[in-house]
Amino acid sequence: MKRVVNAAVLGLAALTFFLFPIGGKTAFQHTVAIFTSKPAREAGAAFAAAGHRAADAVRTEARKILDSRPPRRRDNEP
Repeated sequence: MKRVVNAAVLGLAALTFFLFPIGGKTAFQHTVAIFTSKPAREAGAAFAAAGHRAADAVRTEARKILDSRPPRRRDNEP
């Protein structure tokens, strides 16, 4: 019964989010407007650039570690 009530509440919340206006827009339209604003796009671009730099740094360090390891010896080699 608890799951049924939780599902009903979630469904009503979703309907409210997408269908009922708050002011002139629904909550979904407000959310879209916030995340598509110029400052939000600039912040997203900055986070993406930082992520790319971090990934490049990790790749560089991983290459250094892998290149500095001694070669593996096979079991059948003396």
